[in-house]
Amino acid sequence: MRILCLGDSIMQYNDFSSYPQTGWVQELVRFFPRAVEFLNFARNGRSTKSFIEEGRFKKILAIAREGDYALIQFGHNDEKANDPTRYTTPAPQANAGENCSFRGNLSFFVTELKKVGVKPILLTPVARRKFVDGTLSDTHGEYPGAIIETAKNLSVPCIDMTRLTMDFLESVGEVLSRRFFMNFDANLYENYPDGKGDNSHLRPDGAYVVSRIAAEQLAKIAENFSDYAPLSDSVLIGKDKAELENDREIDDEFLIS
Repeated sequence: MRILCLGDSIMQYNDFSSYPQTGWVQELVRFFPRAVEFLNFARNGRSTKSFIEEGRFKKILAIAREGDYALIQFGHNDEKANDPTRYTTPAPQANAGENCSFRGNLSFFVTELKKVGVKPILLTPVARRKFVDGTLSDTHGEYPGAIIETAKNLSVPCIDMTRLTMDFLESVGEVLSRRFFMNFDANLYENYPDGKGDNSHLRPDGAYVVSRIAAEQLAKIAENFSDYAPLSDSVLIGKDKAELENDREIDDEFLIS
């Protein structure tokens, strides 16, 4: 099984040079058998518009094959109204005017992937950690709703990660949730000696939490989309403990007194 990943920096793979920043898909692999292959095409700063115009989606179509699944998560950069190279409007296509249509781009992804036998899944963007007077703010505006409606119109699964991650952050609270994001003091990480105040991008703990939320939802998708059963059945959450033990590497280490 292969899972194609389309998105921005919240999802993308990060190497040592940007540690501790971690794309949540880097942790999602923990919830699947080792045989499942993740092809992560998500890239920093991309919107649905720039992802298409840079030819990134074309490259995905060239390698996609029947039986693949695709996780599609955009929104953070489509929201940037001051950047015409990335901005798209979440309004219905008929009202898009001169602005590229966010819904139209998502529909294009889904339609073209389906043509080559890929099963797509739309995801709303991960919530930002923005608390105002102790209350978490929804910073994504109309974009999550546009994703949900597009998925419904195209009859494909949608995971509302915005709502789910907001619920999680609210349960943890403003202070304790800081550890999940690239928000930390100076002299803690070699790559960021001056510290950082980023409440959008994730650290390893945050990526793990987001990936677990996603995995729990992926395990349920087959309840409404039976043709996604192979994907749902592959999620390790909920599996019998003995079954998981059989899939682990043998530990040959021992202590010598």
